[in-house]
Amino acid sequence: MKKTLLGTALLFALAQALPMDAQKQVRLTFNRAGGTAASNVTVNVTDESGNAIDGVTATLQSIKQGTGTDANATATDVALKSGGQLDTHLEILCASYNNDLNSSFAEFTFKISGLSNFSLNHSDLQISALNRSGGFQYDPKSRKCDVRVWGDEDKHTHIASIDGIVTDKNASNETKDNTIDWEIKASTTTPATTEQILVVRLAKSSDNKGCFFGLKQITLYNGYRFATTTTSNIDNVATFSASSPVTFSSDATAYIAINSNDTQVTLSPLNGALAAGQGAIVSKATTGDIYAYVSAEATDSRNNQLVGGGDATKELTDGNYYIFNKKGDDAVFSPLNNTSTTLAANKAALKTATQGGQALTLDFGSVTGINTATTAMPATNATFDLSGRKVSGKLPAGLYIKNGKKLLIK
Repeated sequence: MKKTLLGTALLFALAQALPMDAQKQVRLTFNRAGGTAASNVTVNVTDESGNAIDGVTATLQSIKQGTGTDANATATDVALKSGGQLDTHLEILCASYNNDLNSSFAEFTFKISGLSNFSLNHSDLQISALNRSGGFQYDPKSRKCDVRVWGDEDKHTHIASIDGIVTDKNASNETKDNTIDWEIKASTTTPATTEQILVVRLAKSSDNKGCFFGLKQITLYNGYRFATTTTSNIDNVATFSASSPVTFSSDATAYIAINSNDTQVTLSPLNGALAAGQGAIVSKATTGDIYAYVSAEATDSRNNQLVGGGDATKELTDGNYYIFNKKGDDAVFSPLNNTSTTLAANKAALKTATQGGQALTLDFGSVTGINTATTAMPATNATFDLSGRKVSGKLPAGLYIKNGKKLLIK
């Protein structure tokens, strides 16, 4: 049952982030000791610590080949490749497909059963580059892989794409494992179900010099998805907190609270990932949900006055708290009503040294989706994009923040 904080006037009716109590990571590893058909492959399912997950199983449903990256591209059954290093590295799935044409692909379909409310929006693939004899590629000839991930067998649910992965940069000879990790973030999620279908397509990029691609491991992340509320001074906004470090979808901007007094809260764009248990205010210019991704990025180390309980509820009894809510049509922080002290899971509150007396206005900075005046950024020559990421070099056209001021590059 979702717990909400009551007693503060006109609290946001913000949807609780989904999912709440489900498995956060599912890792698939393989053993093809039984042969080269899909039915011969054992798929091991573990959590992020390498422990088996009770009641969760996975199977390799099919291995296919074809040409193209479009979901409708014709795909036909094919066996797994063997020979060379593949006979030693039984953990690598490499399809014996026709790789003579540009955009030739190998496609693997997996079925994962028994998950609890799992909603995939983020994956990590370990991809190997192999030659025709089953050895690891090592002569750097721009062997690039285009990856597509879908969440259903008909490939109607497109999860993510990434093109031009250089797959042989770690190798020095035919016997050295050149497997590399690639993290793929999605702009959508699969439905939160107890069964997942995952289709992974590995295709040759157009400038590829020849290569077979193999899968060594897949890690699936149970993504957060949360709704926003529109106010007069902030477009499409929500607070958020998670039990793991997270980053946010590229269409959203996250802020932390770096200062406050008895009238105003000063907010600054997040730099890096939001630390576990900390809170953020997240805004986007268009309506719709915001996605958060479990992240291994370095977290923003600045003092942040926005706190939360992550994936659990939090009792706000250890200090002075303000709750993010609406005063009229404006978004503000209002003093906590001590008769209701439970903060909902995945939400954030403001913890200050100021005794609650009046609602605090928000100083966000003059950026897309925010209608106030100034930006609070640390004094630095560094430049940040609107998602709070540090950028450098020749910048593409767009709006940036430098030394606390807007920088428009045309």
